Amino acid sequence: MKTYKKIMNGVAMVEKLILVLATILIVVLTVGNVLSRKLLHQSFTEELVVAVFVLITLMAAALAARDGELVNLSLVPDRLSAKGQKVLMVINTVLSVAFTVVLFKYGLDKVITQLENGKRTFVLNWPEWIFWSFVPIGAACMVLHMIEYFVDYCVKSKKDKEGQEK
Repeated sequence: MKTYKKIMNGVAMVEKLILVLATILIVVLTVGNVLSRKLLHQSFTEELVVAVFVLITLMAAALAARDGELVNLSLVPDRLSAKGQKVLMVINTVLSVAFTVVLFKYGLDKVITQLENGKRTFVLNWPEWIFWSFVPIGAACMVLHMIEYFVDYCVKSKKDKEGQEK
């Protein structure tokens, strides 16, 4: 369990680094885009900015899932017993992971299709699979962190139960 937690802490650090670098990139690209529109009367970074926003969104969602901070309605769980909350957590985790696995599968299918077709972006003329690869990467991180949060939740519940029995 400790090894798993160390690995997940490493994954989270890489994700945070990616988020910082991607945010800096967005700022630089947006300022550069404004300048290029004013000086050159051309805009060339919009494709890249949109793709990086997708990456930022999925990475941030993965980090939020790690701490159980994805959007949830606590109206029902707050009214349940500890056992009911655990059952609801299992259902929530299974459905969330299932949705994210579907997102991963369709994102990967899109990447493979674009690799096979050699499709390129309109403005930058870059391979589109590069941008679409952000979807399966983000989805994989989300699955890992959802499972991590569920395991942490179960371990915490087990420790709480043991503490009450003593």
